[in-house]
Amino acid sequence: VSLGRLWRALESTMDISESVAKAKEIDAWIHGKTNDISVPSNGRTRMGTALLQHALDITDAMILLIERNLPGPAFSLFRPLHESYTRGVWLLDHASEQAVEKFANGKYPGFNDMLNDIGDDPETGGAFIKGMSELNREDFHGLTHGGIEHVSRRFSATAIEPSYPSEEIEKLIKVRNQYACLIAFFLLQLAGDEDGMNQLVEKRDEWRGAL
Repeated sequence: VSLGRLWRALESTMDISESVAKAKEIDAWIHGKTNDISVPSNGRTRMGTALLQHALDITDAMILLIERNLPGPAFSLFRPLHESYTRGVWLLDHASEQAVEKFANGKYPGFNDMLNDIGDDPETGGAFIKGMSELNREDFHGLTHGGIEHVSRRFSATAIEPSYPSEEIEKLIKVRNQYACLIAFFLLQLAGDEDGMNQLVEKRDEWRGAL
């Protein structure tokens, strides 16, 4: 690693350290409220909860990668985060019993079909899912599969090296914070923890600048 690249890496890490600290604060609260909760024991809930848990793990992984100055791989996780969250919501609240049975046997609907089932009602979270899908699916694809989104951020005047702007990393952290809070709300709802849901609403106001 050249000294120039190392210094730029350190600068980038310092720029986003406050955002990383806030993300860790959010994560600590969420895990404290959702670890070891009990949820209904049926196929739909088990599969949907498993996907939401996986999505929450992805949000944790993003912060670990950013801390290690690996923003490219963190951005690559955006699509699996979005799709795992979307499939979890679809299974829990929108899939027919027949669709749930097919899913359990490894037969998945197309993503657009799931979006149609979920709809765009803000109260159900459908508006967020639809908006993120319409605005970002092409970029998500490129970020996950090595598109121009990564190539263009690895050029500098003198070398090919990671040069992801700090403001983009800040936005990544904010959006992943939003996903983490949405996942937490679903998990608390499944657990029937109304007090926890009310606390989360209050916490979202406290964390507004990080969302």
